[in-house]
Amino acid sequence: MKLFTPRESYLWLRVLWEHHRNLRSTREQVEAMQLRKFRRLVSFVQQRSPYYQKVIAERGINPANCKPTDFPILTKKDVIQHFDEIVTDRSITRRRVSDFLAQSTDPAERLDGRYHVLHTSGTSGTVGYFIFSNDAWIKGASHVARATTLRFRRRTAFVAATRGHFAGASLMLTGNHGTNGLFFDVRTFDVGQPMHEIVAALNRFQPHNLSGYGTILKVLAEAKERGELQINPVHVGNGGEPLMPEVRAYLEKVFKVPILNAYASSEHLYMAMTLPCSDGGMHLMEDDLIFEFHDDHTCITNLFNEVMPLIRYRMDDVLVPDTSGTNPYPFTKIREIVGRREHSLTFTNQHGKEDFIHPIVIVELVIQGLNAWQIVMVDQTSFRFRARYDAGLSPEEREATRGRILQKMRAILDEKEMSNVQFQIEEIRELEIDPRSGKFRLVVREDAVG
Repeated sequence: MKLFTPRESYLWLRVLWEHHRNLRSTREQVEAMQLRKFRRLVSFVQQRSPYYQKVIAERGINPANCKPTDFPILTKKDVIQHFDEIVTDRSITRRRVSDFLAQSTDPAERLDGRYHVLHTSGTSGTVGYFIFSNDAWIKGASHVARATTLRFRRRTAFVAATRGHFAGASLMLTGNHGTNGLFFDVRTFDVGQPMHEIVAALNRFQPHNLSGYGTILKVLAEAKERGELQINPVHVGNGGEPLMPEVRAYLEKVFKVPILNAYASSEHLYMAMTLPCSDGGMHLMEDDLIFEFHDDHTCITNLFNEVMPLIRYRMDDVLVPDTSGTNPYPFTKIREIVGRREHSLTFTNQHGKEDFIHPIVIVELVIQGLNAWQIVMVDQTSFRFRARYDAGLSPEEREATRGRILQKMRAILDEKEMSNVQFQIEEIRELEIDPRSGKFRLVVREDAVG
């Protein structure tokens, strides 16, 4: 167990107290706090970041009264292209980070012994690198304490992609550091291992807390129903993938506990999570992040990472505010299912114009008798719907399920004026998990299917 310095221990306690206090703030107080933090950040980057020095000068931005929308949107491509100019520590370069990641597979290892380094999975075709000082890491990682009550030495199992500097594994292993080790005993289980080995290891470990990708949790629940997995966690948490309603219901039925949901990223660490006493949905961590909602993307300003400042960073995640029910917190509540641009279906419609089906429509597709599914994009006017039916269905029930798929998908297409788009239903036994990320992808291209 790596020990915290006295200063780090103090920072953890201070941040935890601030996060607790902020939950009791008003919305107006949170927004005022965001603006104060943002303007301090702008003053800092004006002195330390060549990239932002140029932006501030070209746009005539005054740090004393600026707001995020005074800045241009920052894309992943921009970050890659201007990495060395964006970071505020001149000793950090993209080449040095790339070399570090080429030889380091331990998620807990730090660059120069000082900086936490994360990389994206690269499923979009481009790997992004993101750097955090230890102070920034503490601020971004400590949000998880909001989700549950701390208990002494809770055995925590994380089943996901763990052989590298992925956000999930790195954040979870923070539970073993310093005074955190009084509350957690975290062990990771890599999805690259055979599932029977993971099940056996979990049976030996007997975790109090179980977390991982929703796809993997579903496989583990199936193993538990068969009597192979013999654990009884008191907390089960999903992260790294959208949690489908039918998967949530199934997990809660098998594990007999509510399913917690967390939304994190390599760029910003914890971004939203299920909070206690909440009437559904997840709450955004808005004391450290500013969100701008759009139909096909979200812009996020990070208020705590001074080493690698990201102002109005564009992510292809689609967040939908949820105003239903009650909200006891000053933070925006969003629907638990986070869609991604990669989940959207882009076609040429019957008028010859390109249009897309909103990602939320795709990730919320629920059809009776359908256990899992994947859409394979063939071209601009056709796709294949790969369907895995519920086990034990009779031929008549499978045919009825097929009819429901046809009806549902045709209704979605017709509503978008895409009656010209054709599709075939392909019944399959299993759906493959992406070998690079350990996750399951809802929408793939024809050339990506083996």
